[in-house]
Amino acid sequence: MFPNIVRGKIPYKRSCINEYKFIRYTKNEWFLFMNNKFILFIYFILFHILSQAQNVTIKGTAKTYDNQEIGVWVRNDYISNTEKQLTFSAIDSAGNFVLEFNSKEIQYVTLKIEKSIASMNIEPNSAYDVIIMPPDSTTYQNPNLEHDVKISIKLKSKTEINALTMDYDKRFDNFLAVEYRSFVSRNPQPKIDSFKLAMHTFYSSVKNNYFDAYLTYTIAALEEKTKISEKKLFAGYLDRKPILYNHPEYINFFNAFYKQKLQKIALSKHGSEIIFQINDRGSFSGAVMALKTEEFMQNDTIRELVLIKGLYESYYDGTFKRGSITAMLQQIITESKIAEHQRIAQNMLNSFSKLKTGASAAFFELPDKKGLTHSLDELRSKKYVYVMFFDAACTMCLQQMKVLPSLKKEYGTRIEFVSISLDKTNTDFKDFCLKNPKYDWFLLYDNSGILLKNNYEIRSLPSYFLIDPEGKFVQAPAESPDGDIDRVLYDITKPKKKRHDIGDKKNH
Repeated sequence: MFPNIVRGKIPYKRSCINEYKFIRYTKNEWFLFMNNKFILFIYFILFHILSQAQNVTIKGTAKTYDNQEIGVWVRNDYISNTEKQLTFSAIDSAGNFVLEFNSKEIQYVTLKIEKSIASMNIEPNSAYDVIIMPPDSTTYQNPNLEHDVKISIKLKSKTEINALTMDYDKRFDNFLAVEYRSFVSRNPQPKIDSFKLAMHTFYSSVKNNYFDAYLTYTIAALEEKTKISEKKLFAGYLDRKPILYNHPEYINFFNAFYKQKLQKIALSKHGSEIIFQINDRGSFSGAVMALKTEEFMQNDTIRELVLIKGLYESYYDGTFKRGSITAMLQQIITESKIAEHQRIAQNMLNSFSKLKTGASAAFFELPDKKGLTHSLDELRSKKYVYVMFFDAACTMCLQQMKVLPSLKKEYGTRIEFVSISLDKTNTDFKDFCLKNPKYDWFLLYDNSGILLKNNYEIRSLPSYFLIDPEGKFVQAPAESPDGDIDRVLYDITKPKKKRHDIGDKKNH
């Protein structure tokens, strides 16, 4: 096989990558001519559009993942970090697969097989041969969390983007290993400056903008962790530089440089104005103006992007009102003159609204152990539905399931309890049912591939959701069986007190 190159300098998902090498016309004639011109015009437009997105093929083997599904995923953007799937395919019984999709630029993509993920760069109009390794058997892998696996790529040229980044990563890692003491005991900046100069000199013949930014901003991210001043970092890497929205290394540095910037401003002595513009006015334009005098935010585009980033961060940490944040993101979608900012704001809103109280729960129709199917519409027709996602290998899932019988006994007349198995095979699911005959609520098997997991954004197990008879989320995610769900179910099912209006007689 090939030597392993560990890539791990950035906080988003990485893996290990290895090398594997024009007349006069009658009226009718004029009409026909113009129609033909129109058709030709449409043809050229379509050709231009399609030519921008060129075909990419990834062929490979993944022998320990036979008969499973493999998908290609990319980030919608690197601010919201939401993902989208480009394509998927089945791995055959011999472990072979073919993935085909279009791309108009170099992208960092992730190949996902259940919880195993492997990442690589792809270029337009390119074909790749890869081998996806099995999970590392020497270390514990939580079966409910995504984990990186190694990938080997057959490189065809030294100037192919994976070859370039692999070679540079090796030099970067060697530099860190040799100069480690400089980082822990004294000022490492002279060493970083020397390394930076050496790398730009060594790769000076490479004419690849993506790689140039890769090199530049991995070093920038390293400098950001040292004692170098913010003014020097801003001047060297952000001021009067293009914003590389789709480059992970650039946005990684951008995110680190402006981390919690909006929140810090809000908590400062002069933070009352930005709080007023966001919480009280809910004004996008007002907030942009309030930030105009802030250091490193004089550039209109950067200032707007930092605001968007800060709103997203604050949605979860409570610095600003959630209602104000969503209102401002809606304004950005309609008022911003920057298409990328509109797209990022929309991605953020999509991530907020998919799973929240009052949102519609995704439909499902799944089989039970006897093969009989049950749909969400059927289950919620007269009751609330408490859904639990599990698999038989999840210890915490099994512990929580032991609490469900008592909850069903107490609330079963008003609440439908549903446990959905994410086991790899239907056989595993049926074995679980046989071993637990006393579990008399709905036990269903997810045979939708990754669709249901994506719809419910299952990132870990167990996961819970409470859905009302209208098909809306009451809680998403919901409390666990041994947590506060008992109180929630009691509030839903307890008898409602009789209202006594004025003039009513009370029974004594």
